[in-house]
Amino acid sequence: METIAYQLTTCSGLIVSPRSALAFYRDLDEFSLEKVEDSEYLAKNRLKVIYPFYQYGIYTAYNPEGAAYYLPGSSVKGALCRGTSVEGGLMSDDILIPGNYIVLRNIYKVQYLEENTQACFAPFFDNVGVEMVRADSPLQGQLILPDRDSANALITAANKSAKIKIGQMLEYLNELAKREYKEELTKKLHTIIENLSPYLENDHIILLGGYKGLLHSMEIKDPSAVTNSGVFIDPEKDLPYGLAEIVLK
Repeated sequence: METIAYQLTTCSGLIVSPRSALAFYRDLDEFSLEKVEDSEYLAKNRLKVIYPFYQYGIYTAYNPEGAAYYLPGSSVKGALCRGTSVEGGLMSDDILIPGNYIVLRNIYKVQYLEENTQACFAPFFDNVGVEMVRADSPLQGQLILPDRDSANALITAANKSAKIKIGQMLEYLNELAKREYKEELTKKLHTIIENLSPYLENDHIILLGGYKGLLHSMEIKDPSAVTNSGVFIDPEKDLPYGLAEIVLK
């Protein structure tokens, strides 16, 4: 077996949270707003629940200054091995994440798409904050595989699947952009399409984590049959959550 280093760079926010039972609740005095930083992507004063990113230690209260954050190796392994037969021959270490790479934000969503007048791009439950790895964060990890060719094969397969999902997401977004929504939402849809399209040509892109939406979570035989499915979007980058580039070193 060979240990192969890689760099994983987030292109949009990366959301990987442990069980909901580990959430922090303001009403239970598990966090105070004094420890929450103001952000244009967080309705701070409405915040009642915080879903933390993975961290070593005991989840007793919201304490980002003292948290030891990490991306589970199993999350990387799942993203690389989904739909392949290589999983049993791959091990992946956890990735330690510097605290300044973690941000607390509301999750944003293009939603209420069945009603032209109500459709909008807005926070999905604005009283819930979610810790995530911010976009443009370079993370260093290691894979343990039989050889480098096996690693390249896994990335190629994961990238192929990601491109299929990106393609079906773009097909859906283009269909939404043709509807008679409010001008503000239509402009947002066109911006997302413009930002996402280049990733169809990126041979290192993979999809990782949660809140990616149906069309970025599975390959669908007939994407045109999907209607009014909400789309989760990182408002900083105007891209779906979970886009990441992986490059072997």
